[in-house]
Amino acid sequence: MNQNKNLIYGLVVTAGLILVWMIYEDQVAEPEIAVDEAPLILVDGIVPPKLSNFVDHMQYIDESTCLKCHATEREMNFGSGPVIVKKMVHEFRENCVSCHIPPK
Repeated sequence: MNQNKNLIYGLVVTAGLILVWMIYEDQVAEPEIAVDEAPLILVDGIVPPKLSNFVDHMQYIDESTCLKCHATEREMNFGSGPVIVKKMVHEFRENCVSCHIPPK
Protein backbone atom coordinates (compact mmCIF):
# COMPACT_ATOMS: atom_id res chain seq x y z
CA MET A 1 0.00 0.00 0.00
CA ASN A 2 2.81 2.40 0.93
CA GLN A 3 4.51 1.66 -2.39
CA ASN A 4 1.35 2.51 -4.36
CA LYS A 5 0.97 5.74 -2.41
CA ASN A 6 4.53 6.86 -3.33
CA LEU A 7 3.91 5.93 -6.97
CA ILE A 8 0.70 7.98 -7.07
CA TYR A 9 2.41 11.00 -5.45
CA GLY A 10 5.28 10.69 -7.93
CA LEU A 11 2.88 10.60 -10.89
CA VAL A 12 0.89 13.60 -9.59
CA VAL A 13 4.08 15.65 -9.10
CA THR A 14 5.36 14.66 -12.55
CA ALA A 15 2.03 15.52 -14.19
CA GLY A 16 2.00 18.87 -12.38
CA LEU A 17 5.52 19.70 -13.56
CA ILE A 18 4.60 18.76 -17.14
CA LEU A 19 1.46 20.93 -16.95
CA VAL A 20 3.41 23.93 -15.62
CA TRP A 21 6.07 23.43 -18.31
CA MET A 22 3.41 23.31 -21.07
CA ILE A 23 1.74 26.50 -19.84
CA TYR A 24 5.08 28.31 -19.54
CA GLU A 25 6.19 27.13 -22.99
CA ASP A 26 3.02 28.51 -24.61
CA GLN A 27 3.56 31.91 -23.03
CA VAL A 28 7.23 32.13 -24.04
CA ALA A 29 6.72 30.78 -27.56
CA GLU A 30 4.62 33.75 -28.71
CA PRO A 31 6.68 35.97 -31.02
CA GLU A 32 7.35 39.53 -29.94
CA ILE A 33 7.13 42.45 -32.33
CA ALA A 34 10.63 43.51 -33.23
CA VAL A 35 11.20 47.24 -32.92
CA ASP A 36 13.89 47.28 -35.59
CA GLU A 37 11.68 45.95 -38.35
CA ALA A 38 10.39 48.19 -41.10
CA PRO A 39 6.77 49.25 -40.67
CA LEU A 40 4.17 47.34 -42.63
CA ILE A 41 3.25 50.43 -44.64
CA LEU A 42 3.55 50.75 -48.40
CA VAL A 43 4.07 54.21 -49.86
CA ASP A 44 3.22 54.23 -53.56
CA GLY A 45 3.73 50.45 -53.54
CA ILE A 46 7.19 50.63 -51.92
CA VAL A 47 8.26 49.73 -48.38
CA PRO A 48 9.75 52.94 -46.92
CA PRO A 49 13.48 52.74 -46.19
CA LYS A 50 14.83 53.11 -42.68
CA LEU A 51 16.67 56.36 -42.04
CA SER A 52 20.46 56.02 -42.10
CA ASN A 53 22.72 56.80 -39.14
CA PHE A 54 23.38 60.29 -40.50
CA VAL A 55 23.61 62.98 -37.80
CA ASP A 56 20.51 64.91 -38.95
CA HIS A 57 18.51 61.67 -39.07
CA MET A 58 19.60 60.89 -35.49
CA GLN A 59 18.31 64.32 -34.41
CA TYR A 60 14.93 64.08 -36.15
CA ILE A 61 12.91 67.21 -35.39
CA ASP A 62 9.99 67.48 -37.80
CA GLU A 63 8.96 67.18 -41.45
CA SER A 64 10.26 70.62 -42.47
CA THR A 65 13.79 69.58 -41.49
CA CYS A 66 13.46 66.55 -43.78
CA LEU A 67 12.48 68.81 -46.68
CA LYS A 68 15.55 71.03 -46.19
CA CYS A 69 17.61 68.24 -47.78
CA HIS A 70 15.06 66.05 -49.56
CA ALA A 71 12.94 68.63 -51.46
CA THR A 72 15.23 68.22 -54.48
CA GLU A 73 18.05 65.87 -55.41
CA ARG A 74 21.40 67.55 -54.95
CA GLU A 75 24.98 66.99 -53.97
CA MET A 76 25.93 68.07 -50.45
CA ASN A 77 29.12 67.86 -48.42
CA PHE A 78 28.79 66.99 -44.76
CA GLY A 79 32.52 66.92 -44.04
CA SER A 80 33.28 63.38 -45.16
CA GLY A 81 33.04 64.14 -48.87
CA PRO A 82 30.22 64.80 -51.33
CA VAL A 83 26.98 62.88 -50.93
CA ILE A 84 24.03 62.70 -53.31
CA VAL A 85 20.92 63.54 -51.31
CA LYS A 86 17.92 61.89 -52.97
CA LYS A 87 14.73 63.79 -53.65
CA MET A 88 11.70 62.56 -51.74
CA VAL A 89 10.07 60.11 -54.17
CA HIS A 90 6.49 60.65 -53.04
CA GLU A 91 4.15 63.52 -52.29
CA PHE A 92 4.57 65.28 -48.97
CA ARG A 93 2.94 63.52 -46.03
CA GLU A 94 2.88 64.73 -42.47
CA ASN A 95 4.87 62.77 -39.87
CA CYS A 96 7.76 61.23 -41.82
CA VAL A 97 8.62 58.87 -38.96
CA SER A 98 5.23 57.18 -39.12
CA CYS A 99 6.68 55.33 -42.15
CA HIS A 100 10.45 55.87 -41.94
CA ILE A 101 12.04 54.43 -38.81
CA PRO A 102 14.64 56.77 -37.30
CA PRO A 103 17.96 55.21 -36.19
CA LYS A 104 18.67 54.72 -32.51
